[in-house]
Amino acid sequence: MKLKPIHGACLPLLLAARTLHAGASLYVDDAATTPEGRCQVESWVRTYAPGREWSTLPACTRGGNEYSLGVSRFDRPRDVLFTPGVKRTLRDPDGQAWGAAVFVGALWDATHGRLDGWNANLPVTLTLMPGKTLLHVNLGWSKLHGVRGTPTAGLGLEHRLAGHWSLLAEAYADGNGDLTRQLGARAAFGESVSVDLLLGRSTGHRPGRWFTLGLNVALPD
Repeated sequence: MKLKPIHGACLPLLLAARTLHAGASLYVDDAATTPEGRCQVESWVRTYAPGREWSTLPACTRGGNEYSLGVSRFDRPRDVLFTPGVKRTLRDPDGQAWGAAVFVGALWDATHGRLDGWNANLPVTLTLMPGKTLLHVNLGWSKLHGVRGTPTAGLGLEHRLAGHWSLLAEAYADGNGDLTRQLGARAAFGESVSVDLLLGRSTGHRPGRWFTLGLNVALPD
């Protein structure tokens, strides 16, 4: 089985003094989902000033819908967040010029025991060079507790390099004037395991820098 590209199952949600997204280590989603009847787990650790984030995101596809439940723990400030979501591919991008999907997710703050927000996203994947280069385009909406909703948008690029390496680059923005960018590489180990190394930077209301190490595993039948 070919491991689908890691995806940020939804766009970033801003909470307290750091950026959180209810998905994987990439912020920009792709249009693919885990194959029917299969599961995968995406996990990552993010180091930023002044703390760290540990996250895991298992996802399984049943009846054409991919169900995910992310769990993230932050040490400064201390917080635990749950991010359930549902994603459905409208047109599979595998082997085609383009594909599209729709995603709806929520943010539950376990520390304060409340629903802290929700978001919706429409990811579109364009094949620029078959088997080599993919462009992901995202349009969505994000709403946090006590904050006005805002439109969101993102662009992500995957480009296969020599051997088992791929280049990853993305930019994400929202209607509040916040901009998030990441650049890095993915190393594939067979068809079921990959590792991501990413450097990130955000500007706007919550500027910052971080380093992310991600592990993506497609589970066997």
